[in-house]
Amino acid sequence: MNDKQTTRRRFIVAALTFSAVATNMPGISWLKSSEAWAKADDDSASPAMIRLARLLFPHAGMPDSTYRAVMGDVLAALAASPDSAGLVDAAEKALDARRGRPWVELGEVDQVAAVAEIQGEAFFAAILGAVRGVFYNHPQVWEHIGYPGSSKEFGGYKHRGFDDIDWLPGDVS
Repeated sequence: MNDKQTTRRRFIVAALTFSAVATNMPGISWLKSSEAWAKADDDSASPAMIRLARLLFPHAGMPDSTYRAVMGDVLAALAASPDSAGLVDAAEKALDARRGRPWVELGEVDQVAAVAEIQGEAFFAAILGAVRGVFYNHPQVWEHIGYPGSSKEFGGYKHRGFDDIDWLPGDVS
């Protein structure tokens, strides 16, 4: 049993050491938090990708700055992976090619039709998954939709109670 504790202890030390080193390496940005990515230049998100995010996840009244921040995080995550580095370019080229002119200049009906035409492509599925993963985990989105965030920091729901839910319509009892 003593050998198992030593092995477990060594594993924990090794894991903590790796995570401390890996999060400080410049090439491994996928391990960093969204707060670290938010410090990156938000202008890196193209207007086409911001518009695509708005079409995929529409929320009335959500400002473009939120979509820009989300797409900045998505692009940083995609750029960190060598397998997905060209996905955004492929998506933009495919969208522009559908109507023979830049996709962002099209009306909403034509934009939706162009997106529907490429939805079966592998690059679209990868971008959709990346946007979905970042979008609803982004604090600016939480603020807009009224989600208070994790309850873990406040002792969980067991000690916080369920009676603080004010976003459900009507009486739920």
